Amino acid sequence: MNAARHAFALARFGCKVANSQPRAQLRRLQSTYVKPAAGVNPAYDEAVKIIDAYAAKKAAEAKAAAAELAQIQEAGSASEEQVSALKKKWFDLAVEAEINDPEVLWSAKQGKYDLTRPVFLHLREQAWRGRPLEILMQRLLQMFVLPDLLDPRDVGTPSAQLNIALAGSPQEVLEPGSIIDPSEARKQPEIELVKFHEDSRLHTLVMVDLDEPLETQQTFREQFHWVVANLPFSKGQSKADMGAGLTLLPYVPPHPAKGTPNHRYAFVLFEQGENGSNRLDGFEVSRDSVLRTFAAQHDLRPAGISFVRACWNESVDDVYRDVLQQAPPNYGIAPTPRSDIGPDGRKINVYENY
Repeated sequence: MNAARHAFALARFGCKVANSQPRAQLRRLQSTYVKPAAGVNPAYDEAVKIIDAYAAKKAAEAKAAAAELAQIQEAGSASEEQVSALKKKWFDLAVEAEINDPEVLWSAKQGKYDLTRPVFLHLREQAWRGRPLEILMQRLLQMFVLPDLLDPRDVGTPSAQLNIALAGSPQEVLEPGSIIDPSEARKQPEIELVKFHEDSRLHTLVMVDLDEPLETQQTFREQFHWVVANLPFSKGQSKADMGAGLTLLPYVPPHPAKGTPNHRYAFVLFEQGENGSNRLDGFEVSRDSVLRTFAAQHDLRPAGISFVRACWNESVDDVYRDVLQQAPPNYGIAPTPRSDIGPDGRKINVYENY
């Protein structure tokens, strides 16, 4: 198929495009996929025949695998490993059937993914496991979210893509480690988890501030800001529906205290026990919990992770007053009194007759 794809690419880029259309119309056509006309370039036509024949063959094999899968699931005689292997076989064949389709590749390039189709799920995962995943892991380690929050060995390579967007602009996904204005996160953010598997599984979302001051020990500690359990995610349901989950801790906006450095606010989506089938019942969660302990106690496995940063501005004091019902703290260093400065702010002369 490599030769066919190469021939197809040569033919596609070798075709001359008529330039008799108005410039404005050419720009409009570029925004929508248009299938090249047949009968213009023989090499292109031959490449399309090869691609279509290969696609038809793989589609037939995928259909046979789906029928076999349905049969053994109905009989109930196959082991879990056999079912998983057959599901993978069907998925791989379904991907192969469409992976060379020019319209599919064009849609993926435009960021238009129909995740109900295996080929788009495959292309979405392929795109994420390139540069975006590399940037995520780089920033998690460089900014010490790992290992401050979780053991990197427990996280490994995330199995799902966790996207965070502010409530006011749900279409704009925040890059890992980006700095936000605390006032922009007054409302709970939008959460998306792109899963690259077929079935629906339950997850627990935890938002943690890694840099809450611990004044008694002159250090920092974790503080939980938000915990929601029993959130279902699958390839067809990537947006978090908070109403479907169990809120264990209501959302508290970021409130980095005055005088402290940038705070790291981590979002972790854990897959719940028994491969996401174990539901969590209501229980108390302290905002002073430690994430490693919390995850171990409730059999939670990290699936997706990301984080943002924020520092103090005047809007933070409103969160302390309105939400936390307490006076805004100030951890800034008090200025050292100087004996050589007078009440008017001017330097006092040390010579009597000067």
